Amino acid sequence: MKKLWALGVAGLVLASCHSSIRQVEPSEAFRGALDEVMLRQPNANKVKPDDLGRRTEPVILRLSFDDCIELSMAHNRTVLFEQLNREVAAADVIGAKSNLDFTVGANIGYTREEQDIQSRFFGDSRDKEITAVTNYGINASLPFATGTTVDISGGFRRSDSNNPFQAFEFFPTATLTVTQRLLNGFGFVPNLGNSWIAENNLTIADWQVEVARNEQALAVAMAYWNLVEAEGELDVRYRSEDLAEDALELARSRLEAEIGTRLDVLAQEANLAAQQVQIIRAEALVETRVDELLYAIHPDLIHGYALFENYSIVIEPTTRADTARTSSDDPVLIEEVKAALRRRPEIRQAAMRIKNSGISIDMAEYGLLPSLDLSGNFGVDGFGQEFDDSLTSFNKFENLNYGFELRFGVPIQNSAARAQLARSEIAKRNAILTARDVETGVILEVAQAVREIKSSRRSVDAAEEARRLQAETYEAEQERQRAGLATAYEVKQALNDLTQAELDLVNARIVLERARLQLQKSTGELGR
Repeated sequence: MKKLWALGVAGLVLASCHSSIRQVEPSEAFRGALDEVMLRQPNANKVKPDDLGRRTEPVILRLSFDDCIELSMAHNRTVLFEQLNREVAAADVIGAKSNLDFTVGANIGYTREEQDIQSRFFGDSRDKEITAVTNYGINASLPFATGTTVDISGGFRRSDSNNPFQAFEFFPTATLTVTQRLLNGFGFVPNLGNSWIAENNLTIADWQVEVARNEQALAVAMAYWNLVEAEGELDVRYRSEDLAEDALELARSRLEAEIGTRLDVLAQEANLAAQQVQIIRAEALVETRVDELLYAIHPDLIHGYALFENYSIVIEPTTRADTARTSSDDPVLIEEVKAALRRRPEIRQAAMRIKNSGISIDMAEYGLLPSLDLSGNFGVDGFGQEFDDSLTSFNKFENLNYGFELRFGVPIQNSAARAQLARSEIAKRNAILTARDVETGVILEVAQAVREIKSSRRSVDAAEEARRLQAETYEAEQERQRAGLATAYEVKQALNDLTQAELDLVNARIVLERARLQLQKSTGELGR
C-alpha cells in the first residue's frame, strides 16, 4: 500500500509539471475561423456560424491582397509547423545544457544483520551477534563549464549492536570532493559545445520560420492572383456572351429584313453556345481557385463543406493588377542581388551551419586526447556513544580525512573519436558547399525575377495595344455587317479575337504581378 501511495503521489507531481493540451474540434475551429474573417468584412457581408444551417446563398468575402497575407501568416499550416519546430529547437537548448545541471539528492536506509557467534570469549552469553545500521544522508553535485565537478555529501549513521566491544553508536560525516579534468573534457568547448550548437540551431529555426513565411507568402500571393486571373477570365467570358447575344439579335434582325441568311443565324447561335461552355468552365475554375486560396490563408474554413449542406464561399478580391500597381521603376539587378544576399535567411542559415560544424570539429578533437583527471577530497567525521557526543566530536574537526588522486587513461585505438572527427570535418565541407550552392541559387532566382519583370512589362504594353486594335477591328466588322459588307463568320471571328486579346491582357498583367512578387520573395522581403 505504501508503494502504491508513493506511485500515486509521484504521478500527481509529474502531471502537475506538464501543461495540458486542449484538443480543438473541427467545428469549433471552423467557427473561430469564420468569426475572425468576418471581422474584416462590411456589416452587409457578415455571417454568423449559427446562420449557416439555414442559409442557401454563398458567403461573400471581400479580401484584399494584404488581408490574405496577414491571415496566412497567422494560420498557414506550413508556417505553424515551422513554429512548432522552433519550439522543439528551444527545448533542445534546454536539453543541451543538462550536463551542467545542479543535482541534489538524499538517501535513507536500514540494514539488520544477525549471525551465529563464531568465537566466544569468557562470560559471553550471546546466542547471536546482532548489528542494525540506520543511514541518513544528503548529497549535491555541481558541474562547471571548465570541466570541474564539485560533490558535497553529508550523512549520519547509527549503529546498534549487542557486541560489547563496540565503543560508538553515532557517526556524523561530511565530505567535499573536487574533480578537475585536465585534458579530455577540460575547458568550455567540450562542456558547452553542444549548448552552443543547440542555441545556433534555435537561431536557424527562427530563420526557418522567416523562410516559411517568405515562401508561403509567395504561395498565397500566387493563389490570390490565380483567383484574380480566373475571375478576370470569367468576366471576359460574360462580356463575350453579351456581345455574342447582340450579334445573334443582329443576325436575326437581318434575316427578318431579308438581308441576311439562316446560316448567319446558325453561326451566331453556335458562337453563343461556345461562349456559354467557356463560361461554365471558367466558373468551375473560379470555385477551384477560391478553395486553393482558402486553404492557403485559413484551412479551417474548408471544414464548412463537411458541416453544412449548402455551404459555399465566394471571394471577391479587392486588389487588382492595374497599371498604377504594376508601374514602377525597373529593378537594377546588382542592387537586387545585394539586397537578397543581405536579407535572405537562407544565407544566414548556411553560415550558421558552417559555424556549428566548426564547433563539432573542436569538440571531436578533444575526444582524441587522453584522460587526465585530478581529484581531491576533504572529509570530517564524528564519533560518539551518544548523539550529542558525536556532534561535539564532529564540530571539533578532530577526525579528518583528506587526499588527492590523479587518474590517467590512454585510449589505444579511440575509433569512436577518430570517426567522429572525420564525420565533423566532412560535415563542414558539406556545409561550405551547401552555402555556396544556396548563394548561387539566390543570385539565379533574383536574376530570373528581374528578367521576368522587364519581359512582363513589355508584354503588358503589347497586350494593351493588341486589345485596343482588336476592339477597333470588332467595331469595324460590326459596321461592315450592318452595311452588308461582312458576313456573320467575320464578325464572330473578330469577337473571338477581341475575347482572346482581353484574356491576354488580363494574363499579362497577372504575370507582371507574379514577377514582382517573385522578386520580393527572392530578396526576402515578401513575408515580412
